[in-house]
Amino acid sequence: MRPAAVTRTLLEARAALASGALAAEALLAESLAAARRGAALNALAHLADADALAAALAAAPRGPLFGIPVTVKDLFAVDAMPLRAGTRATLPDVGAQGEAVSRLVRAGAIVLGKTNMHEIAAGVSGENPWTGDVCNPHDPARQAGGSSSGSAVAVATGVGLASLGSDTGGSIRIPAALCGVVGMKPSYGAVPLGGALPLSWSCDHAGPLARSVADAHCLLEVLADRAFPLRPPDACAPARLGVPRRYLDGWLGAPVERAFDGLLAWLARQGVALVDVDAPSLEHSLAVYGVVRGAESAWIHRAALARDPDRFSAPVRERLLAARATTAHEYFDAQQQQRRMREELAATLHGVDAWILPSAPLPAPLRGSEDVELPRGKTPHRVAFVRATLPFNLTGAPALSLPFAAHAGLPLGVQIAAAPGADARVLEIARWLETKVGAIATGEGR
Repeated sequence: MRPAAVTRTLLEARAALASGALAAEALLAESLAAARRGAALNALAHLADADALAAALAAAPRGPLFGIPVTVKDLFAVDAMPLRAGTRATLPDVGAQGEAVSRLVRAGAIVLGKTNMHEIAAGVSGENPWTGDVCNPHDPARQAGGSSSGSAVAVATGVGLASLGSDTGGSIRIPAALCGVVGMKPSYGAVPLGGALPLSWSCDHAGPLARSVADAHCLLEVLADRAFPLRPPDACAPARLGVPRRYLDGWLGAPVERAFDGLLAWLARQGVALVDVDAPSLEHSLAVYGVVRGAESAWIHRAALARDPDRFSAPVRERLLAARATTAHEYFDAQQQQRRMREELAATLHGVDAWILPSAPLPAPLRGSEDVELPRGKTPHRVAFVRATLPFNLTGAPALSLPFAAHAGLPLGVQIAAAPGADARVLEIARWLETKVGAIATGEGR
């Protein structure tokens, strides 16, 4: 499910660097060569020049990421690199390079450059009229997902061994699913967001995209500046997983539904109890998110909207302008509904290790798709693709997308989500499942 040229994981590279089997200069050269090979996919908004990268490598401390090339989504400030966030609009001042990026640098990572994204992070397709579409590495005619589109493509194609992305409604997990990489949205507040352009302070999260769960775990520990101890994989099998069948009913396309049903059948054969879970308030996720995210985004970009709104693309501009009419009563009511969602989700997690559900309803759609066909009927693209991811932004719960199957050469992702603060358990279950993906795909372990 990965492009054939990509084989090395972050932890493999780290071990090779530590043993002397690989030189940091050679690893950097590999990433730069991958950037040249994949230039047509449009993953990068900015690539540091050779002198800057050489200087960064020479100055890199011998931390846990020493010599590891990474990329950063273009809504984070990075020293000596431009910040454009995929727009022509004037951005609010986000200050200097924030703590999340600085932690990567202090750990010894080499920031290759910034990745392209959906404009101001306000979309899930990765299509952008200002910077051009980011193309799916498995089929360039298809979407890469968004808004952390360039980050997912960079990881999938070897332009760095990991990337720092952001996720407000699914923006790490959706592109991870469509591009066949691992993407984790940690618990709300786990990774600091200083120095990043906000979209919605109530729902914004930052987190890693990587090639394996172990790589994502390594990155998260650096980004969060804390340890997330994990037990050995053979001790991490879940006993009970919650499946939100009613919430998913009619919202999964046939390829995803078949693959997910096959995964559930395999889990049942392994002795995992599958428990139907339901949080009725989540049916209002999109409406609540629309109010909260809309009002907060319009406030964040109020100066640009007042001065020169035409520097936003038409779809983004129209949503921002419409959101300015949100009343205080509507905003506070939505926040109260958000609180009820957190309480309901927490109640469903009593007695199960985590929820399991697809990360996206379909394989990557063709670029330019405005609607998609689901069993429930024709559905707006954005509505379809945030259905499975959005509840965990509104509730602040950790959620990770893992490649688990493929359809017609396109990867499919499954999502593991647990209670806020249970990031380690999400990582444990996902890592256990990752070790079993080959057996699931071949039907072994019956």
